[in-house]
Amino acid sequence: MIRKIAIFIAPLLLAGCAQTYILEGQKYESKEAFLLAGNKMNVDAVRQVTPLPQPLTSKKLIMAMPSEKAFFESGVNFITKADGRPPVGANLEVFKNLVAHNYAATKVFYEAVERKRIYSSVAFRDMSSVVISIEPSADTDVIYVTAPDPTSAQWFYGSQKYGKQVFAYDRSGAGAAAKVSAFVDAVQALAIRE
Repeated sequence: MIRKIAIFIAPLLLAGCAQTYILEGQKYESKEAFLLAGNKMNVDAVRQVTPLPQPLTSKKLIMAMPSEKAFFESGVNFITKADGRPPVGANLEVFKNLVAHNYAATKVFYEAVERKRIYSSVAFRDMSSVVISIEPSADTDVIYVTAPDPTSAQWFYGSQKYGKQVFAYDRSGAGAAAKVSAFVDAVQALAIRE
């Protein structure tokens, strides 16, 4: 879902004062309606996750991602380099709202994995940088997303047994619920193989 930031940056550079938001094909004329719709999609996506009766592994999981502030600062730097000036006024407001939505739409993966109960416990780390790398331990696996710039982000999985590897999940499903379900399924497949 982080890729949504990159998708919105190019139009933002050209948007002028337009403050129309589009989410899943639906137009929203206010930031409140846009953020409320995004929040509802996230809540519904987590709600559809059926918890397991017991964890699949006694190991713990740490999930990490850049903080909303880190995403925002990285995006502003990217826009400034691309446009020759930082976003201001309406463009800055639109960008702030897009970052807030995308942050929540990425954190929903943690919420869904925690609800599923795949691991004995799941901890969340909000990182101050967009470039992240965390190490697993004997009893703790890690999943994190690193985004060196708003046009490229990559999820990674790490375990002491298998080392660091790209974390891939099926992104072809339409909507937040399908993407969250695919993400949870991919985490479950990794936990089972341990």
